[in-house]
Amino acid sequence: MLRWFFAQPLHMRIAIMIAPILAIGGWGMMDLWVTKDQPAPKPEQQIAMLPLQLQGECFLATNQCLLQHDKMKLSMLLKDSGKPGIVRMEIIPDTNIRGIQMSLVQLENEHQIVVESTPDGNLWFAEFPDKLLTPSPSALRIALAKFGSVSFAEIQPHF
Repeated sequence: MLRWFFAQPLHMRIAIMIAPILAIGGWGMMDLWVTKDQPAPKPEQQIAMLPLQLQGECFLATNQCLLQHDKMKLSMLLKDSGKPGIVRMEIIPDTNIRGIQMSLVQLENEHQIVVESTPDGNLWFAEFPDKLLTPSPSALRIALAKFGSVSFAEIQPHF
């Protein structure tokens, strides 16, 4: 390959060495030229981050866990899953939401929990192994996505 390269005329060898630099530089300059007139996002286009506040204590064993923000309420409770070794947690928001992410923090390890919705979207549920409850989790983290906002909380649940 080197023999072929050095057999080329001088202007061809220079072109072969400069072409990658020009291609990368041209890509960057084109990006700057295309995006220079894009407006900055308006404040109403940005997503609002709304912290949920725990109302009282979170006793999931007795189904008393209520999170609230001035625009939304959320209740969580444990139900029988009907499967051995599986815990079912139901999450009931008072407004329509797009999705939920939840995790349990146990001994400095964070375990992601899959949260699914019923077909009508009014009830969300998570099923996870009961081994995540021993030892008792130190925190439950939850985030709810709505159009234009995300509500979040980190609470200490009592299972």
